[in-house]
Amino acid sequence: MQPDSHLPESARRLKQARAHLWERAKAGSVGGFAWEYTHLVDHYFEDRVREAGVQRFGFALVAVGGYGRGRLCPGSDIDVLLLFRSRIPSGADAFIKALLYPLWDLGLDLGHGVRTITDCVSLARKDFQVLASLMDGRPLAGDADVFEHFRATFESKVLRKSGATFAESLREHNETRLVQYGDATGMLEPELKNGLGGLRDGQQVAWLSRVLATMGRDPVFLPEELSRLRDDQAFLNRVRTALHLSAGRKTDRLFFDLQPPTARLMGFVPRTDSPEDRGLAVEFFLSRLHQAMTRIKAMREALFQEGFPVKNGRALPTPSYRNVEAGPAGLFFRSQSAVTPDNVLGAFLESARSGLPLTWGARRIVRSNPGRFAGGLVDRSETLSILVEIFLAPFCGVACEGLVETRLLPAIFPEFGDVEHLIQFNDYHVHPVGRHTLATVALLSSFIRGDGEWTGEMASGIKDPVRLILAGFFHDLGKGQPHHSRTGAEIAREVLARYGRKPELIGDVAFLVEHHLLMPKAATRHDLSDERVPSDVAGVAGTRDRLDMLYLLSVADSMATGPRAWNSWTRSLLGELYFKARKLLQHGPLAEPDAARKLADTRQAVLDAARVDGSGLDPDFAEAGMRAMPTRAFFALSPEAIGTHLRLVKRLWDAVAEDRMRKPSSIGGKGVNLIEAAPGKAENTFELTIAAVDQPYLFATLAGAISLHGLNILAADIFTWKDGTVVDVFTVAEPPENLFAEEVWARISRSVHYALTGKLDLAARLEERRLSPLTKGRSAPKLRPLVTVDTGSSDFHTIVEVAATDRTGFLFDMARTLAEHSLSIHLAKITTIKGRAADVFHVRTQDGQRLLDPERIERLRADLLEAASPR
Repeated sequence: MQPDSHLPESARRLKQARAHLWERAKAGSVGGFAWEYTHLVDHYFEDRVREAGVQRFGFALVAVGGYGRGRLCPGSDIDVLLLFRSRIPSGADAFIKALLYPLWDLGLDLGHGVRTITDCVSLARKDFQVLASLMDGRPLAGDADVFEHFRATFESKVLRKSGATFAESLREHNETRLVQYGDATGMLEPELKNGLGGLRDGQQVAWLSRVLATMGRDPVFLPEELSRLRDDQAFLNRVRTALHLSAGRKTDRLFFDLQPPTARLMGFVPRTDSPEDRGLAVEFFLSRLHQAMTRIKAMREALFQEGFPVKNGRALPTPSYRNVEAGPAGLFFRSQSAVTPDNVLGAFLESARSGLPLTWGARRIVRSNPGRFAGGLVDRSETLSILVEIFLAPFCGVACEGLVETRLLPAIFPEFGDVEHLIQFNDYHVHPVGRHTLATVALLSSFIRGDGEWTGEMASGIKDPVRLILAGFFHDLGKGQPHHSRTGAEIAREVLARYGRKPELIGDVAFLVEHHLLMPKAATRHDLSDERVPSDVAGVAGTRDRLDMLYLLSVADSMATGPRAWNSWTRSLLGELYFKARKLLQHGPLAEPDAARKLADTRQAVLDAARVDGSGLDPDFAEAGMRAMPTRAFFALSPEAIGTHLRLVKRLWDAVAEDRMRKPSSIGGKGVNLIEAAPGKAENTFELTIAAVDQPYLFATLAGAISLHGLNILAADIFTWKDGTVVDVFTVAEPPENLFAEEVWARISRSVHYALTGKLDLAARLEERRLSPLTKGRSAPKLRPLVTVDTGSSDFHTIVEVAATDRTGFLFDMARTLAEHSLSIHLAKITTIKGRAADVFHVRTQDGQRLLDPERIERLRADLLEAASPR
């Protein structure tokens, strides 16, 4: 018996045709997939109804949902409704089974209902999702009069009476979508169907446009605008088709690892197979995708605003610009013939002040010829002044969305338009450059208005906030160039000069743009206990005002960039750097006598604490211990932390002595380690202070044991004593849920002991964890790892930075490679969030010197690249 012999002929034809369609699509022919697949399923139902024979009852077989719209993707559900005029006959169940069972045998995802017209009306009034599904109903087979009666009844009894309620249900549903799926127009892993700006938005425009027509209301959109919407929807549907094919299953989230194959199927093919060209092809694809989603979202928002406005009882503003008026649907121009460049820009200023958007009709006027209006605004001093007012207004985000959607802002500032849709194929920057720029400006605006946080308090002391807001606008306009900060500063100088700004303002803005990465880089890559780091920052800033503006720009830029750039840990590092640099600006750099006095004062504070009864620290041991400690400890640690280290080391050596008495001298004390945990200086973090006897690969072992137990390492500070003691301080994120912290610390200590005594193969166990379904998640873009070796930024260390796709045990692999090159790690700053690692190590050679030998550096770089490559 043939495998398909039990299938009816209609199902066998569908199976064969589907296989051919899939083969062509996987080869790159995705353009007409949705229509062809829909057509194949339509034919199946037509043929299957004929195969089932003449029925004794009248019915209509109706395609609903996505199938009704004719938009079947590879993983789409096939939803059908068996519809009856007044009652469901006894043979309906057997008939629907005859239609659907063959499709289930083919493994298709089906949804079906068997209802009367009255049932449909009743359900649609109660459930907006049923109503939406029925709006896309399309007859497949059966009696035409049954479907026509349904259509007429549905329109008169549901749409006409419940249209406004339906719109309100959709509005509430959109709020849920935002929370659950996010705003797809600004995400690098967008949800194509339910994310805001996705396919669902376009469907809502179609549904509510039909509701307005049924209610006798004027349409919001012109036919050509709806045609463009259909083009954008078709593009998104092709992307969804390519995504399903790339994933081999149904998924609507465009994950990083699925973006390259999806882009290739969409025709965005790299020139060469180099990582750079592959990444560039994906960036072009994502840029096109985000533009389509942005237009779709704008139309959906306009339809709600004008077709179904929210009645909030708030008094309408009285615009001060001539020819601009306010209504429930937004700001509009009283006379189209009197629209000028000045009142167009003035309308956006009124929008920023009031929170009312321009109506779709008003935006249509601007969008029809943005270049004409921009021509009357470019290079005029007043234009920049009004734009700054817009940025500083309470609702600048509303106005900026309109300025971008109408293309007026890119027309006035082509430099903004050049990078507006630029997307970097990584998981660091959450938004395209244009969206990121305006998010940064909005954050700075909230700081300047006094946001109630520490940022608002600091911003209130800035002499000229206009300079800060302009720096926010220009800070990333040099993106796409090798040195985007310097390029951005040049753009700022040129543009501000064109707009007649004074040299002092131009100099400050250009300075902020050129150095906007100074503080984030210093805070996340360098040793903040090294006086040279805050001293360099203070030296570049020069004044307290510039330092404050640099700090606020860094915060806003980082917050707008995403969680890898801004979290409780990076916030604490940036704050520490700022206060140290500010102190140096206020009181001058530390001279040598001051440094010596600080060291002596710290020693004395520790000894004074040791002499207090109950401190648990012997003064003689404290004196000896501090002589063995590295000098850096007295600048990196507080007296309280030094006391903690001393007590922990005392307990360590007691434990080592006891262990050596019980074991042969060759292994006695080898695996002994002690862990003390305390809350970290950032929220949701812990500081693990681990003491052990120094030995090869110790740091790698500690890092590997911590990773083995699922903890995210944020930083590591290593203090190697002259007597062979090592005290490593790891800052880690909170343990995974459902685990007690104390239990985790004990497990880590046991793993360290077993690994150091040869009873645990950490490399093998970490590999098992990597491959485990419980820990193996979607990764970030598979980009080529980067290794930089900096020999000039520190007087005491060589700084090694490795950026690569993260994996379980990544820090272990890097530390082990450094140890193989006989390098000791003195400080490590780790970023391992959302699939991308950027780890910075401060290292020395075994004789305590910086690594400067070019040949050794090249060998190290090659081995680190190999160790960091995706597995």
